[in-house]
Amino acid sequence: MFSLRKIFLLLLPALLLFSACEDKEDKEDPKPNTLVANAGPDQQVEFIRTITLDGSASEDSENQPLTYSWSFTKKPANSNAALTGANTVEATFLPDQPGEYEAELTVSNGKVSVKDKVLVTLTSSAVVLQDIDVKTVLENRIADPSLPDYLVNEDIGVNAELTVKPGVVIAFAEDTQMSVNGDGGVLIAKGEATNKIKFTGKTAQKGYWAGIMIYSNSSLNEFSHAEVVYGGSEDLMSAARANIVLTEDARLTIKNTTISQSGGHGLYLADGSILVGFANNTLSHNAEAPLKLAANNVPVLDAASVFTSSNARNVIEVMRSSVEGSNEVVWPAFNDNTPYRFLGFIGVHAGWRLTPGITIEVAEDQQFDIGDGYIHAVGTPEKKITFTGVSKTTGSWNGIMIYTRSASNRMEHVQISYAGGADIISGVKTSVVVSHGGSLTMRNSVISHSGGYGVYLNGRDVTFNADMETANTFTSNALASVYHNVRH
Repeated sequence: MFSLRKIFLLLLPALLLFSACEDKEDKEDPKPNTLVANAGPDQQVEFIRTITLDGSASEDSENQPLTYSWSFTKKPANSNAALTGANTVEATFLPDQPGEYEAELTVSNGKVSVKDKVLVTLTSSAVVLQDIDVKTVLENRIADPSLPDYLVNEDIGVNAELTVKPGVVIAFAEDTQMSVNGDGGVLIAKGEATNKIKFTGKTAQKGYWAGIMIYSNSSLNEFSHAEVVYGGSEDLMSAARANIVLTEDARLTIKNTTISQSGGHGLYLADGSILVGFANNTLSHNAEAPLKLAANNVPVLDAASVFTSSNARNVIEVMRSSVEGSNEVVWPAFNDNTPYRFLGFIGVHAGWRLTPGITIEVAEDQQFDIGDGYIHAVGTPEKKITFTGVSKTTGSWNGIMIYTRSASNRMEHVQISYAGGADIISGVKTSVVVSHGGSLTMRNSVISHSGGYGVYLNGRDVTFNADMETANTFTSNALASVYHNVRH
């Protein structure tokens, strides 16, 4: 049998080991302090603005007071950017060159220091534009034409003379617009054939920004060797959605310019606006017709400009208006055969000469009247002049009325189809009517698919060529080819 003394001696080593472990646990150091530096997430910015570097997410596990120190470890070549508040939790700087800015944050709790880095990438050094209230010149700041020199982040008014130099790219935020205002506003954007000016959206998306609204009546307003693209996101005036809109009395010259990718029309010219010059332009890929205008601006258009190029409607839309002028007004035909489309009634109060090769489409139930002046529509066998309906159905539009006695009222090598719709005179349907002592000579022409007569001569006092019926071709008309009402 073991004695108590033997038991104690056997247990003594275990007791000593337990005591040693207990003393070791009592004397072991607590978990060491942890310090973490956090310079914030990387940033990508698209234009020059003040950048804030934020180290407030840095942590000390014992909540010891921290000190902060920021410094650049990388900047783009030729950058003079400097840190403000480099010894505070939030430092700032203004980037001055596109490229990468790497900043390092050093955080200390008085015992140890730790570091972290943040990368700020400036994709361009574009300057944000605001209202132009003094004479201003915008220079080409960035050599790369794919990067904007200037940004428009909210609607901007041009209230003084603004000159845009060759190579400048101005990018607009979504739904923003530029207004060239009538009280001193002027926009002069003259680029070069190899160094164009560009007005575009921040995103290359059809109908992204609202467009350019011109109220100014200055003859200095001009786009030359320019591109205006991706506008037309919303109406700039009632029912006028386009890359460029001119209001009544506004003036503009457009030459060697592309107007494209509009969410509406490419160009909208309100009645009473003045197109001072127009040459060698391309209006393409627009969600409506390339151009909508009143009759007064048609003679300024040129044959070489391109209108039929992937627009929703490859026609030039002519709104309800009048042909006016003290001299003969000449409407051009286009090398790309783009037709005119009459959307409303057209009154003719001047000599109106149509160039061989012209096509005129007329909307349903519309007509035009030669009330003063004359119509001179003389084509050639190779380049006929065409009047037709937008809808290719018998009697879809009303026809042509001629009231004037002028000997210049002539139609030769003309094709008139789908007229004779609603009663055009005294309950009569006809493609062409000559009345009130009017005069017309017509030869070598074709009148077809009238909802009534081919030609209606109203009254004894009208003048016409005796061989009108035999000198022309009449086909598929609802009534007689030529009818002379001598009872009037």
